[in-house]
Amino acid sequence: MTRGVFLLARKIKRRNFRKKHRRKLRLLLCLTVLVLAVRGFEHQAGVFGKNYFPTFARQVTTKCVCRAVEQALREGNYTYDDFASLQYNEGQVSAIKTNAAAVNQIKNRVTSLAEQEIEQIHNSVVSIPLGAFTGLTLIANSGPKIPLTYCLTGSFSAELVSTFESAGINQTIHHIKLVVTSKIVTASVDYDGILTFSTDYEIAQSVIVGAIPTTYGGYYTRIP
Repeated sequence: MTRGVFLLARKIKRRNFRKKHRRKLRLLLCLTVLVLAVRGFEHQAGVFGKNYFPTFARQVTTKCVCRAVEQALREGNYTYDDFASLQYNEGQVSAIKTNAAAVNQIKNRVTSLAEQEIEQIHNSVVSIPLGAFTGLTLIANSGPKIPLTYCLTGSFSAELVSTFESAGINQTIHHIKLVVTSKIVTASVDYDGILTFSTDYEIAQSVIVGAIPTTYGGYYTRIP
């Protein structure tokens, strides 16, 4: 009788040990899967960031520059004559002269406003659907939103250029454009980089009747 009780207790002990061992194995397996999933997510987030944030930074910066240019143009209420004057010789346009004061004014104002715009979003949060991190197009917009913090800063420079476009017999359209170059530093999860690009905005134009002048003053450059 005593031997039977001993054997039964031993059997129960072994069974409990195996149960505990299986629980530990399941727990270890779950932890392993969790760690691999987290590492996989971090890797995919890094890949996603390298592809997403340069495009995102470009879009945000372009909007900032657009608002800066629009505000500067509203404030200055500029016309073609504010930037350029045509010089005539025997009834024909012989040269285009630049108003350096107006050129410098709009350049400085636009770059200052753009820097103010970008400063307002220096540290921000963007929400990305969880599906976007999988790299699968079908579920890219699915799942809960994952907040990602990013830092955006940069500098701007501007210049005025001109182009000439034929507008028919003996007529040419003179386009005056403001070219803004943005140098943006972006930092976020597993990503940091520098993005440099230029955008141009037409700020004035005029139709020149007659031959195109061969002399351009100040900041003007003939572009084919």
